[in-house]
Amino acid sequence: MEEKVFIAPRLSGPRFEDHSLPVNILEDFTALEDLLVEIAKVIYLNENGNRKRVPKGFSDGIYLKLVDIEEGSSVAKFAIASAISLSSSLPLDNANNFTYFEKAKDKIVSIIESVNNGDIPREPDLKLLSYFNKIGKNLQDNESIDFGYNYITKVSSKAILNKATRKKILLSSEQKQEYTDNIKLFALVPEINQAINTFQLETEAGNIKCPLTDQIKSTVFTAFNEYKSRTYISLKGTALFNWNDKIVEILEVESIDVLDPLDVFLRINNLIKLENNWYEGQGKALNKEKLINFGDFFNSYFDNKLALPAIFPTIEGNIQLEWKKENKNVIVGIELETLSSNFFYYNDNEDSDEMESQMILNNKEGWAILNRLIAKYL
Repeated sequence: MEEKVFIAPRLSGPRFEDHSLPVNILEDFTALEDLLVEIAKVIYLNENGNRKRVPKGFSDGIYLKLVDIEEGSSVAKFAIASAISLSSSLPLDNANNFTYFEKAKDKIVSIIESVNNGDIPREPDLKLLSYFNKIGKNLQDNESIDFGYNYITKVSSKAILNKATRKKILLSSEQKQEYTDNIKLFALVPEINQAINTFQLETEAGNIKCPLTDQIKSTVFTAFNEYKSRTYISLKGTALFNWNDKIVEILEVESIDVLDPLDVFLRINNLIKLENNWYEGQGKALNKEKLINFGDFFNSYFDNKLALPAIFPTIEGNIQLEWKKENKNVIVGIELETLSSNFFYYNDNEDSDEMESQMILNNKEGWAILNRLIAKYL
């Protein structure tokens, strides 16, 4: 028997174009489940003024379950179920309490819509907004979730949650001036305080305090000991931001890695910051999305047994990869728009020892050719 769909949010963004869900996005829907229960309780008490508490077992065993993922980009169809109803002959939607969860769903949609319309959440809603610390937390800059999407008519709603909307909701929560969000950053480690188990991250925006746990101590001390050598770390975690989007402190570290000096994503992070006229009054700024796209291809298909290249910007707004081994040199010029590339090898000591080739680096086959050429000539 086909499950009755309770809510079918539409997820938009590059990660959802293959009609699948990244595992970390499921954390957002776990938080949605919690919020549904809390709002359903509030609605019940508002509609039953003679009750001070919800009935025993009101939300026992209630959960959302993913029953299908439909195309466009990814439409996640959730049914609402109860562990208790599994042993009962009555379906959940015949239970008296189900109507309160329907109303709770509509309330969540209306809150998001109102914020997108520029309205300020009403006083009774403020204590519910803190749940958005987790809902939408795992969205990236170019992603969104439409919680009011009608999967039958394929019509979008105004209840679209993205990072900007989530920030507005969280800053509205009890008039807070701070909010939390996932972060990934590159930094140096100039200081460790073992007395209070913290360390400092040195970033372009200033120093940031970070918790020092046993799991990451070894990595942090390596970066600290190599601070004068400008050894960077890559850190993923959760940070507290102020209303102006500045990181106040790191609350939790998910992962931390010491980076190779030629780390490609560290270099891309630096190249993104170049503005027009970056070189003696000339030089075109590099396209952020195209750079990240190149980085994703590099991460997926470059042979990690090969040496990493130095990466330089070109005046035209493209990039050039360079390898050098003794007297041997490889230069690969890459046009970011199409990822077409020109491979050039030459030997400092032998004028006749050189070679040129072209390839497109927007597929696995093109990268396989590049990997073979680098391995052959270096």
